[in-house]
Amino acid sequence: MSANDVSFGVFILSKQAHDMVFQIYANTLGVDPSVIPGMIAGACALDSLIVLAIAAFKWRASWWPQTKEMVSHYWSDDIDEEIIPDYAHQYGKSGRVHPAE
Repeated sequence: MSANDVSFGVFILSKQAHDMVFQIYANTLGVDPSVIPGMIAGACALDSLIVLAIAAFKWRASWWPQTKEMVSHYWSDDIDEEIIPDYAHQYGKSGRVHPAE
């Protein structure tokens, strides 16, 4: 909002404060101020991926066996009725859902 000068009368949200802060960051990093928003977006994306990877590793015991079983059932058409998981019975043998459903 500050980049578009929507400040609601508060100086900290003004375009002038925005430009001043980004100029300080640019001088510190030695880059052009217009590059900083992309750098921040990239850092947020990387941090999010790291947090998701840590969470997936932590909870892998609960989701990995189900995912492995579901993928193996999805790609094979000759499935024994006894090994089909409960959730697959509502969709048929292959576990695939028709797009109209």
